[in-house]
Amino acid sequence: MNRKLAALSLMAIIASGLIYTHPAFAHNFGGDESASWLAKMTEIKTEASIVAMHVGDNAAIDYYSDALGEYWNANTTKEMGERNTLLAQEIPSAINQTLSNARINGYQNTVNDDVTKLSGYLDESIPVRVDKEKLNNSTIQALAVTFVLKEALEKYGDSINSATDLNDMSQMKMDNMSGSSMVMTSTIVDQNKYENSIALASAAQIMFDNVAAKNPDKSDTNSKISAAFTKLLQDLNGKADANTIMMDVHTNLHPVLTDAYQLPITSTGINNA
Repeated sequence: MNRKLAALSLMAIIASGLIYTHPAFAHNFGGDESASWLAKMTEIKTEASIVAMHVGDNAAIDYYSDALGEYWNANTTKEMGERNTLLAQEIPSAINQTLSNARINGYQNTVNDDVTKLSGYLDESIPVRVDKEKLNNSTIQALAVTFVLKEALEKYGDSINSATDLNDMSQMKMDNMSGSSMVMTSTIVDQNKYENSIALASAAQIMFDNVAAKNPDKSDTNSKISAAFTKLLQDLNGKADANTIMMDVHTNLHPVLTDAYQLPITSTGINNA
């Protein structure tokens, strides 16, 4: 058996019991509106919390303004308005107020208050937008984790100007699966995106910790996933090369999470959160 086939065979063993689409070693998560909403609320909270770290830094605020605009836009307002018209007004207003105040030097306490108020609105939106049955569903909660991780990988890839799509497992190099290869250090070309990627990965880890706490019967697999998150954050902070980060997520984290929480897999790709 040649080296490539051996690597693919090893991946099949690691991912034993999972359903994969073409290519054989790729996993593409199906979408769910409830999981997407949970992920989006976490992403907005994450971006807002970083905004509070950059009060008076207009370049950083410009970046996070664009990032927040991706997560909360006219369509999101419309979705929220279908369930609660007041929150549909309060959330975008709170986002804009946070960004506006963050541009003013000396407004740290004001921005901190803005972020707290925004976080409260976002928390309030969850039981309004997500039906109780799905809100308490561990599969939906775990799926939301993968959506936030997707954003983290996208931001990290951009931060190092990677030619590889870190969310496309088919682009992962399979010749260092044994873990014996030396990890290369990447050059950060966009500090805001780098900072953003670590914050999102950390947020995904916290989300998973909350899921794990509700599923003590999965203690063994939860421990493996937690260890994978620890390794991922270590490598992100260490500015590891793109392939190392992909290995962390696509071989060490996603397969175990998918198997433990029965995540839906499709042939259409990982849906946007």
